[in-house]
Amino acid sequence: MQKTKILIVDDHQIVIEGIKGALKDYPELDVRGEALDGVQALEQVRSLRPDIVIMDICMPHMNGIEATRRIKRLAPDVRVIIFTMYSNREYIIKMFKIGVSGYVLKESPLSELILAINAAKKGGTYFGTTARMILSEYLRDVEGAKSDEGDFESLSMREREVLKLLADGKTVKEIAGQLCISPKTVESHKYHIMAKLDTRSLADLIKMAIRKKLIEF
Repeated sequence: MQKTKILIVDDHQIVIEGIKGALKDYPELDVRGEALDGVQALEQVRSLRPDIVIMDICMPHMNGIEATRRIKRLAPDVRVIIFTMYSNREYIIKMFKIGVSGYVLKESPLSELILAINAAKKGGTYFGTTARMILSEYLRDVEGAKSDEGDFESLSMREREVLKLLADGKTVKEIAGQLCISPKTVESHKYHIMAKLDTRSLADLIKMAIRKKLIEF
């Protein structure tokens, strides 16, 4: 039976020993090395070529984020599982973008780490409950932004001008005077903008203008 080679990276030896103890019950998993910081982790990856790296985030000399980024460049096939106490949205999204195979909180049962290892072995991913919720929200926002982008691109240059002026707080009459068009034409542009962007209020239009950086907020 070919064993899965594992490298454990954490700046607390007691954590490393705890993980090693938990993995002893799984003969198909072979802990080949350990490292106390990101610099050591890179050295171990170069020499041991592990299949999976279990990585902490907050460590001296080089943190887990930078170490993971470098590992993925050095050895793209190595799968990294983040095992950390940090549930920050920023960290979770950043590690997801880097391409980790899992994100498990240390407060979770060790069985979750085993689930992440098994998923990584098969080329899949495993994110704990908190990380999964944050990623779901993030991906919904991304899809929404993509949808907005497509809708925004459908606006004519004149409609974009009107949108910016509306977002700046100008009245229909003021916009008409500034653009040398009739108030009726401004109202028509406003109607078409709201229809194209699927918005129902001026507040929604302002949010769109802020996202597109038409105005500062």
